[in-house]
Amino acid sequence: MFDPNQRSKAFNFALKTQDNFGLIIGAFIIWSFWAVFFSNLEYVFISKVLLTLLLLGFAIITPLIDFNESHATNPLWTGHARFHLVWQVNAMILSSFLSLYLLWITGDSLSLGLVYCIIYLWIIAFALTLFSMSLYDGELNDVNGVPPIKQKLFGKNILIDRNVQAISGAFIVCTYSLVLSVI
Repeated sequence: MFDPNQRSKAFNFALKTQDNFGLIIGAFIIWSFWAVFFSNLEYVFISKVLLTLLLLGFAIITPLIDFNESHATNPLWTGHARFHLVWQVNAMILSSFLSLYLLWITGDSLSLGLVYCIIYLWIIAFALTLFSMSLYDGELNDVNGVPPIKQKLFGKNILIDRNVQAISGAFIVCTYSLVLSVI
């Protein structure tokens, strides 16, 4: 469903929200550089802020994108495929809330390590799924699914799958946060 006029308002809202969330993440990355070099904030606190943003993305942006006609109510998907998708998204939401609890309420170093493990489990699971698509005839997107992002790179137009973009970004931010938390 690459034509915005064929998508529901909720789906278009979800795509716009995802784009804006990416800008927010970018702004917080810039803030983190400022915080590292020009503030007295502890690196662990900066890491927790970045992790919080990732977890909010997992808990809010993912269901916005997936709980609409591109995924959960996609008429081209079988009911069983939609069931597994909703199960997966609910697990992501719940693990995000658990991670936020561990991050800010429990707050010890063991809890922080568990939060990293939970986030990296989602990232690694995505990577395993991506690299094994030929085994189960998988695709990154469907005809009526989420449109890719159009980007110009070195003067050439390229299309970037939104899942690949989001998970790659999550990997970079999470790894940056991990580095900050251990130095």
